Amino acid sequence: MVASDARPLVVCEANGAPIDVVLENDKGFKKSLESGSLWSIHPETGRLLPYAEGVAAAIEDRGTWYRATLTGATTASSTSGPRAPDTEPAPATVAPAGDQMGAVLTSLVDVIRDRRREMPEGSYTTHLFAAGNEKIRKKTGEEAVELILAGNRAELTSEAADLIYHLLVLLEVEEISLDEVAAELTRRS
Repeated sequence: MVASDARPLVVCEANGAPIDVVLENDKGFKKSLESGSLWSIHPETGRLLPYAEGVAAAIEDRGTWYRATLTGATTASSTSGPRAPDTEPAPATVAPAGDQMGAVLTSLVDVIRDRRREMPEGSYTTHLFAAGNEKIRKKTGEEAVELILAGNRAELTSEAADLIYHLLVLLEVEEISLDEVAAELTRRS
């Protein structure tokens, strides 16, 4: 039983690479900021539990989802705890779009594959795999509709990320690789 205010929390390594997607709500977000460690919602019980992968260096509310960056440390004593992002972040140096997207997709596919193999408790991806193919297809369709209904650039970007993530989960459960999709796109061009 997951709380109705639960949203995806994308957990990233210090270098920005995603390593997990779990559930979070406002209470967990605030507790993470206050406690110095990351908290997430268990998908079956709906309980707020500590996230065991590492200490959050930063956690931010992105509107329809949350993002946390881990230090890699395993105890709260090794850091001052998660911080809210600066209101005006410094400009980032970004790789060319194709390079960045390829690296992110490759990393995310690896995380999704690991979640399917290991089925770690508390992971949103595990929750999707446990719910089965039909649930994954339904959720992917819902994300496509949310993308279509997005009202502005920020919402469109956020919903595109949600759709891509759920599509990658669907491709994993169907055992279709990104290389197969790329081959089909190449065939059509």
